[in-house]
Amino acid sequence: MAENLMDYMKKLEENSPRLFSAPEVYYGAPEDSLTIYFSGEESYAHRLNNLVTLLLSFERNTLVGCQVKGFRRKLESDGSFALNIQRKGKLELGLFFHMLAYDVSEVEPRNRLIELGQQAKGIEFDTEKLVPC
Repeated sequence: MAENLMDYMKKLEENSPRLFSAPEVYYGAPEDSLTIYFSGEESYAHRLNNLVTLLLSFERNTLVGCQVKGFRRKLESDGSFALNIQRKGKLELGLFFHMLAYDVSEVEPRNRLIELGQQAKGIEFDTEKLVPC
């Protein structure tokens, strides 16, 4: 264990990070948050709405990933919607974002959700990882 910040930073520098292989999908059960990375570029967060935060690249300001807060709650509250885009316990994330876009009336957020849907096309999430309340 590091005794101070300098020791900790030295240990971080000694351990190279694992290789990134897009796409990366993480679900955090305690915070009920789904995070998707489409690329390993350095990024910043831009809050799109109360559900979705975009991760945009510093260099080109392009979509790198996103975070969906309240993911399980969203699926449960839209039960019939969620059932229509799941197959064999797998949720098609591209369709998930396209369906979210239909709930948004503002043009820019809707277009960003559609862009997310296109980026996430073919990426599946195993809904067995969702922890019930």
